Amino acid sequence: MTLLERLAAGPMIAIGGRKVRLAYVSLATPFDRASWSGIPWYSYHALRSRFPDIHVIETPRLDALVDRAGKLERYGLLVRRRNAVVRLYANRINAALERIQPDAIVGISAAHKLALIDPKWPVVYATDATFASVTSYYDKYHSLTATQLRQGERIQRALVDRVDHFALASQWAVDGARTSYGIPDDRLSVLPFGANLDIDPGMQPPDLDRPLTLLFVGFDWNRKGGDLALETWRILRERTGNAELHIAGCEPESALGLEGVHVHGRINKSDPAGYRLFCDLFARSHFFMMPSRQEAYGIVYCEIAAFGRPAVAAATGGVPTIVRDGETGLLMLPDADAINYADRIMALWSDPQAYRAMCTAARNRYENTLNWQSWCDGMADRIEAVVAQTAARRNAPAAHPTLIPASHSAAG
Repeated sequence: MTLLERLAAGPMIAIGGRKVRLAYVSLATPFDRASWSGIPWYSYHALRSRFPDIHVIETPRLDALVDRAGKLERYGLLVRRRNAVVRLYANRINAALERIQPDAIVGISAAHKLALIDPKWPVVYATDATFASVTSYYDKYHSLTATQLRQGERIQRALVDRVDHFALASQWAVDGARTSYGIPDDRLSVLPFGANLDIDPGMQPPDLDRPLTLLFVGFDWNRKGGDLALETWRILRERTGNAELHIAGCEPESALGLEGVHVHGRINKSDPAGYRLFCDLFARSHFFMMPSRQEAYGIVYCEIAAFGRPAVAAATGGVPTIVRDGETGLLMLPDADAINYADRIMALWSDPQAYRAMCTAARNRYENTLNWQSWCDGMADRIEAVVAQTAARRNAPAAHPTLIPASHSAAG
């Protein structure tokens, strides 16, 4: 069954006998699977199955200009967080909202687009982290000046004042939002993103007669812990004699030409041949290993769970929400070395019963939580609650001012 067929089985949401009308605003276009790791595409199609009266608000020309200028972020210029840019987005989105007249807005990681819109529109906002969490966590933002950080914080706090509910992808993101912005618990919830797969692969029984096989998938070899994965493979190959490592998403020089290492480079999942290769790599692996130094979430951990394979990762950022240590995968301390990783992998690999149980648990985690239908169910609950609360506020009787007797007036 395809993703869209599974989603279509869910009930449509109506309030007061009328279908809920939504506006959808995301960081990138939801009509291209390649945009922002596919999150806009999958989140939009999930919501459309439940809310057919959903309207995408896009600003392609402005997005293109901002994306080109976004290259300046490496020099510390936060183009998306500049007041002039945010106001441009607000003006264009406000005009679209007046035409659509939605019951609520769903925002997907689009703080710069929604921070200054008209406050009369209720907003349910989904993302993997807030500004303070990201800038204090990722190395690439540590060079930002105090002025740049204040500029970004102003936009984030404006968004916080606008949003009715934050559905954040991990507990790490929720903790950061609560600590940095004082968002109350009734406006916060953990709602994990799902695996970006068009067709559910089903549980793929592992072939334990093949050599122990690790899979690494990531574009940023250094930040994703590629060297640590490679060194772990070397130790495992010494211990087993034939361990393999498959690398997709990048072509690191340190891994080229090594016997037992297969470098596949970038894989286009939108291409049928690329998608088949992607699925084959996941199904043939025994462990997915991506020990990221920084990882706000990590959709790929959801994808490996769909195939029923354990993930091996560092316990950092949003990863512990996806991977449960000792149950669906192996989580290591951020300072663990390759020997620590190899020891835990070998201990599990040497116990086929325990290994198969972890594969099953990973698959169950995908079926119950790490899929877009589950995300859509959670969003539907939050959207319904926000729309109902907004309607109740608007229908509440207006408070009448207290009349002060003339003898007690200020003029008296």
